[in-house]
Amino acid sequence: MKTITVISVEPFTPGDESASVTLRSQEGAVVTAFCWPCTVKAGDSITNRLSILDGEIRAAFGSDWPQQEQEALSVESLERIGHFKYRGTGRVIDQDAGLVAVNGYVIEFGSVPCDGYAQFEIVRLDIGDIGD
Repeated sequence: MKTITVISVEPFTPGDESASVTLRSQEGAVVTAFCWPCTVKAGDSITNRLSILDGEIRAAFGSDWPQQEQEALSVESLERIGHFKYRGTGRVIDQDAGLVAVNGYVIEFGSVPCDGYAQFEIVRLDIGDIGD
């Protein structure tokens, strides 16, 4: 599995095991995720598989929608709307495993109700398994 790069790690309080971690994907997109217990440091490469604490995901469009509308809604986007909160559109890469790719990141939703493209809102983006 591909990796992502840790840009910075900011513990919430000195000695705290949880931290705000800034990451960069191979596409250059930067996100901030929650990490606990946090053992990573700036410069580390970690497995490209983020998870969510809570969120919603739905099909970006219906299969019977006009092709032009489907194409317009098939563009990956990731917008930060809070410290760990995001919304966007991603490509479902494994519906059974609940995996969505967006801007160079793989995010595990647990359950994805569609294939193709999905729109989502994430309450908290987390670093999952931090092994290489």
